Amino acid sequence: MTAKRIGDLLDRIECLRHPCDLDLLLFFSRHPRAYLITERLAEYVGYELPQVAQSLETVITAGLLRRSPDSTHPARLYVLTPGSTRGGWLSSLLRIAATRKGRLAVIHALKQRQSSGPSADGESGPVAAVK
Repeated sequence: MTAKRIGDLLDRIECLRHPCDLDLLLFFSRHPRAYLITERLAEYVGYELPQVAQSLETVITAGLLRRSPDSTHPARLYVLTPGSTRGGWLSSLLRIAATRKGRLAVIHALKQRQSSGPSADGESGPVAAVK
């Protein structure tokens, strides 16, 4: 798998920005229906809770994952939605990332994108979203 192919897939999927985004999708591709608390999910994927929360919002907003509505119980049902408009490209990317070598290649591509983003060349981007 070439770096160009991985870059093309990331361009088409558009929403993946951080390695945690990828690792969450890999987790949910192996567990397409999971009922758990966010803290446990953070333990499973190996990232700090704030990063997991941010990455969850990223993949949910992109329509790649659904989360049960807020309830009185802290555990939530997460359901992978491979039928989204990005589903075909996502499946290809997850097949690549299913191996250690492929996952590292995708993470490398994500990190290159982060370092070449708008804030890397001195332009300022949005600091926070205003509600």
